Amino acid sequence: MTTPLLTSSTDRDWRRHGNCTASDVNMHPDDSDHRGEQAAKKVCAGCPVATQCLVESINLSDWHGIRAGLTGGERRNLDAQRTPRRCARCRDVFVPRVHNQIRCRPCARANDLRGRR
Repeated sequence: MTTPLLTSSTDRDWRRHGNCTASDVNMHPDDSDHRGEQAAKKVCAGCPVATQCLVESINLSDWHGIRAGLTGGERRNLDAQRTPRRCARCRDVFVPRVHNQIRCRPCARANDLRGRR
């Protein structure tokens, strides 16, 4: 059976094609459970709907468990690197280095310098 081309991450039918639906592996291992994390990542390897899973996870800011073969932290960093934002101070557009960065580098440096005085 071939998996149909899935064009929209909002179409919930894609989920039934995921490797995880037929697996007994815990897809939400504890952060300290390295073996569990690796087992869950193996389930995602070669999954036909990994792209839809990743898109949904980022769109919903779902950082729990393994999705599309990535941990929540890995997905959060991927999202932060790819999503340009406006600086909270100067309103210039910048690409954040970490998920919770709200200021561009010049404004962050200026804020740090002000705090040291």
